[in-house]
Amino acid sequence: MTYYILLGALVTVLHQFAYSHFNEKARWALDFKNVSHQRQTYLPGPHMPAIKKISGQTQTPVLERDGEYVAGSAAIIDLLEREYATPALYPQDTDARNQALALQAEFDQDLGPATRTVIFSALVEEGGYLCRMFAGSKGLLQRTAYRVTFPLARGLIAKRNGVTTPGNIERCIATTFAMLDRVAEQTSATGYLVGEQFSVADLTAAALLAPVASVDHPDMKRPQPLPQRVTDVVSQFTDHPGVAWVNEIYRRHRGA
Repeated sequence: MTYYILLGALVTVLHQFAYSHFNEKARWALDFKNVSHQRQTYLPGPHMPAIKKISGQTQTPVLERDGEYVAGSAAIIDLLEREYATPALYPQDTDARNQALALQAEFDQDLGPATRTVIFSALVEEGGYLCRMFAGSKGLLQRTAYRVTFPLARGLIAKRNGVTTPGNIERCIATTFAMLDRVAEQTSATGYLVGEQFSVADLTAAALLAPVASVDHPDMKRPQPLPQRVTDVVSQFTDHPGVAWVNEIYRRHRGA
C-alpha cells in the first residue's frame, strides 16, 4: 500500500529500496530541503513490474509528485533544486556548480556501482541476512516467500550487482579506495569537495560511500549484528580518512 502526505496540491512519494545508496541520495535531498514525503519500499527483484509500470524503467529511486514520476537520483535532486531553492545543493557560482554536477555524474557512474559490488560480494553469500535487510519491514508471508526464493534468484542478484568474477570485485575494491583517496585529498582544505559549502557533490560522495563507511544513520545503518563476511569487507576501509570524512558529513548535514 502507498501512503501519501499532501503538500498543498502536491502528493510526494519516494518509491525506493531500503539501504540502497542511490536511494539514499534522494532521501537525503528530500530531507535536506525539508520536503515532507512518504516512502514506498519495494523488494529488489519483485519490484520490477510495479516500477516499470509507473516510470517506464526498472530502477529506483522514483519520485512521484501529484501523479507524475521522475526516475533516478540525479534527476530527482535536479527537480528538487528547481522547486525548492533553499537550502541549495547547487553552488551559486556557475563554475562551481558545473564542477559539483560533474563530480556527481562521475561518482554516479564509477563510485556507486563499485561500492555496491563490494558490499554485495559479501551479501550474496549471506542469504538470510540479505533477505532480512530488504524484507524486514514486510509481512510474514512476504518475508518467507522472499527467503524461500532467494537461492533461485542468487545468481541474478550477483550478476545485477556486479558480483561476477573475483577480478571484478577486486577492481571495485580498488576503485573504492581510489575514490576515498580522492575525497580525502580534495576535502582537506575546506572540508568540502567544491568550495567552502556543502553541495550535491558532497551529498553524492557521502551517500555512495555510506555502504563501506557503515554510517550511523537510521536510513543506512544495517541490521545488527553483521555477518562476519560483511564485517570483513567493511573493515578494510574503516581506518581510511575518507571514511572519517563521510561520517563527519553525515553528522553535519544528514538530519535524523
